[in-house]
Amino acid sequence: MAYNSQSAVRKELHDIEIGTVKTPEITALPENKNVKRPVARKAPYFKYICICAFVFGAVMCILTGYSKVNELTAEAALMRDQLEELQSEGNALNAKKEQRFNLEYVENVAVNQLGMVKLDKNQINYVAISNPEKITVAAEENGGSGLVAGIIKSFSTVLEYLS
Repeated sequence: MAYNSQSAVRKELHDIEIGTVKTPEITALPENKNVKRPVARKAPYFKYICICAFVFGAVMCILTGYSKVNELTAEAALMRDQLEELQSEGNALNAKKEQRFNLEYVENVAVNQLGMVKLDKNQINYVAISNPEKITVAAEENGGSGLVAGIIKSFSTVLEYLS
C-alpha cells in the first residue's frame, strides 16, 4: 500500500510537469453588503478595569474601617483612664467633704483659725414657748438703765461682728 501511494504522488508530479493537470478556476463571488461580518472580539479590558476598581475600593473601605476602629479603641482606652482618674479624684473630694462636715473639725477650725470662743452662760438667751402660736423672750438679767444697756448691747454686737 505504501508503494501505491508513492506511485500516485509520482504520477501527480509528472502530470504537473507536463501541464496536463487542470487546476480549478477561482471565481469571485459577488459581494453581499447586507451580510454582517463577524468582528474580531477584543478582550473586555473595560470590564476587567471595573472589577479591579471595585475590588480596590472595597479593600480601601475595609482598611479605612479597621483604621477607624483602631483609632476609636485607642480613644476609648484614654477615656477609661481619664474616667478612673476622675473617679479617684471624686472619692478624694468626698472624703474631704466628709471631713469638713465633721463637727469636731468645724469646732477646731472655729476655735484655732478663726479665734471664736464659746458663749458664756450669761450670754445665752432662752426662749419660752407656752403657746406654740406665741413666742416670748425671757427677760434679760442686766439690771442697768436703758441707755447703758443699749450701749453695752451695741458694743457686744460690734465685738461679735469683729470676732
